[in-house]
Amino acid sequence: MSVTRTRRADQCSYSTISIILLLIISTLLTLYVYRKDLAPHISVPVIINPRASISLESTISSTLKNSSTPPNVIRNNTLEKYSSDEHLRSLLEQYSNSLKQVIITIIGGDSYSLFAWDWYERMHEISNQTKSCHCFIVAMDEIAVIIALKENIPVYYSTFTLDQQLQWTNTLEARQHSLYRVGHAKFNTAAKIVQFGYSVVLSEMDVFWRASPFDHLKQPYETYDLQISDHFGSHPRVNIGIFFVRSSNRSIEFFTYVADFWVRFGKGGYLSDQRVLDALLKNYDRLDQTYLKAIKPVPSVQWTPHVFHNHFSHLMTDGSAFVLFDRAEQLGIRAKKFYGNSTDKYFTVTISNTKMEISNRNLLMRALLILQATHLKNRTLIVPAFSHDLASISLRSQLDEKKFLLYWSDKRIRLPVFLLHNKTRSIPVTTLPLSFNRTYDDVNGILDLTFDSIPMNLPAPSPQFEVFIRDSLLWCSPPVNNGKGWCVHHPRDFGATMEILFACRGDPYPPCANKTEKNEQFLHRPYQ
Repeated sequence: MSVTRTRRADQCSYSTISIILLLIISTLLTLYVYRKDLAPHISVPVIINPRASISLESTISSTLKNSSTPPNVIRNNTLEKYSSDEHLRSLLEQYSNSLKQVIITIIGGDSYSLFAWDWYERMHEISNQTKSCHCFIVAMDEIAVIIALKENIPVYYSTFTLDQQLQWTNTLEARQHSLYRVGHAKFNTAAKIVQFGYSVVLSEMDVFWRASPFDHLKQPYETYDLQISDHFGSHPRVNIGIFFVRSSNRSIEFFTYVADFWVRFGKGGYLSDQRVLDALLKNYDRLDQTYLKAIKPVPSVQWTPHVFHNHFSHLMTDGSAFVLFDRAEQLGIRAKKFYGNSTDKYFTVTISNTKMEISNRNLLMRALLILQATHLKNRTLIVPAFSHDLASISLRSQLDEKKFLLYWSDKRIRLPVFLLHNKTRSIPVTTLPLSFNRTYDDVNGILDLTFDSIPMNLPAPSPQFEVFIRDSLLWCSPPVNNGKGWCVHHPRDFGATMEILFACRGDPYPPCANKTEKNEQFLHRPYQ
């Protein structure tokens, strides 16, 4: 009896062990199958030896190579191709003249980019060939590249390599970095152009040419590697705002040197690109001994001061593009396309109530912008004056024109002072009521719509269009400096801008507690 029980116990133990073994084998088999199925979808981790010297650029390149995303997709989502030497060479081949000469200007980092179209039109006007201005734009940032592309302007993107950026030590100071980018765009682009065997005129955006600079170079042409303007006796330094570099062995060596110097030292101490070039030309400024000990001897170049027979206006403003182009407009030196002629098409509305409330002004501006985007697409909008005398009370003292033009480029917008220019006085004016059953294609010049015919409840083309209208219309009441100043809204001026994004409906706290036209610019909304 005891033997039988012992055998049964042994059999039970064997069965238990067998079951446990089967469970272990089943689990291992399941785990193996799971890992095998998962393996193609999991990237193998890369273990990097911390002592190995691997550059960030090579790591990125390796990552892109092993990425499942096709490399062409990655490249197509960047602006890398516009900064390549191949692209620059292509621009030079396409846009240079028969003497392999080209004109460039620099935009980026500020609102000058908004006026790139005007520069490009002016260069066409002074060109000896109407179909080619022998010019392109050098952009310093991605926004400037995008603006140029949207305007169909040929553009080269002046930027820094990743290795260069890794060497930066003070990357956060905005103004210093802006100066650094400007100098790099001038020196590095000029160096590359002469290396490719082309000659270049570089003029900044505040230079307005009245004739082609190629026709007014100092002769004999082959004598000089660099022709650069001066400051007309105000001080002895060269004027880096306008210069011409002829491709030669000397200019290649010199500008390659200058470009390298600027990359290495231009980011320090708010260095001026003008003073650096002046010092390297051994003109008036002199480099500090600290720099001289860190660099090789400066190569020589044959250069001469030259003012291109004064066939340009160099306004040299305080840096504001809006101030610059306002002055240029008054002087009549903007592009002919800006001033238009009797066959061009405009539209506006005459306002009799100059004390119109801000909310009603915005409703009218909203309606006009919607009309331009829908029914009157082929017409340039002339913003109404909201004043009987623009000489006494300008629109810019009432409306933040800078903010407005950031959204609605002056390529298709004219401010009311446009009507006071000698060049525009001859444009015919036709006053008619608005009718959606008529295209007005037969009306040249200015279509002056009657105020009462314009509906204030027009639907916007899109919800985002509505946002742009709301964000772009900021007024100053009363007019700044008795109608002579500039209406400008600082980002911290919450009293004027808080209500752009946030609605005051029932809010008992400031600024809504002190609800006025100043902090609620759409009091009435018949379009909703």
